[in-house]
Amino acid sequence: MRSTHLTWPPVALAAAVVATALAACGTTGAQDVAGRTFVAVEVTGHELAAGSQVVVAFTEDSVGLQPGCNSMSAPATWEDGTLRLTGEMRSTMMACSDELMAQDQWFSDLVASGPALAFDGDNLRLTGQDVTVVLVEHD
Repeated sequence: MRSTHLTWPPVALAAAVVATALAACGTTGAQDVAGRTFVAVEVTGHELAAGSQVVVAFTEDSVGLQPGCNSMSAPATWEDGTLRLTGEMRSTMMACSDELMAQDQWFSDLVASGPALAFDGDNLRLTGQDVTVVLVEHD
């Protein structure tokens, strides 16, 4: 019996590798984050208040935030890899330490600025002009 080996021409193989790599770096669509909750594990451009936790949760058409003190939510879209608020951000009005209030402010400003939203492996990366937040899924 004779075996047949299929070989890919080098150009076709290179094209397949590039296409796979580009697909892995694709933008985040609603189907990727809807119904999921993420917790910040790394922030560049700001320092998290001691002992605080930043949580971001997605539904089919909104984003919810718990950046340290208050809970916030707004209708949103993210199909094109950019998180865009499509309505007003609503927030509880609790009084917390100055550090946590400042964290609420810079994080809600980041989300309202239209940051890039993309997966980097298992991590979800939220990237604004001067701030990047790396989040992992929360069970």
